[in-house]
Amino acid sequence: MLGGQGGLVSRHYPTENVAPEDKPKRYLVNPRQQLQAQEQLEAANLELSAIYHSHIHTPAYPSPTDVRTAYYPDSYYVLVSFAEPANPVIRAYKIVKPDLWGESGEIVEQEWQVT
Repeated sequence: MLGGQGGLVSRHYPTENVAPEDKPKRYLVNPRQQLQAQEQLEAANLELSAIYHSHIHTPAYPSPTDVRTAYYPDSYYVLVSFAEPANPVIRAYKIVKPDLWGESGEIVEQEWQVT
């Protein structure tokens, strides 16, 4: 999770993957760490700027699971692809869903600068 203000990220909140070991392609944020990060964001008067994760074998584009689990419409979803390990690709998206808990939505690529 990344926190900041006005489009500028200033804090990084790493989280542990607690997905079952029999689901190696899944990422499930440790709920305790997620709550701690959200409390720290609020205490620092920061916004949840982005949620990021990697795709090891696929492009930096939201999967159907990524869309289904996109519950933060104001945040960017940043994906890092390691499909070509020597040339990682970073892309950012907004995922716009008519129903927050729905399974489908519009994926809109966003400009994202890493410095």
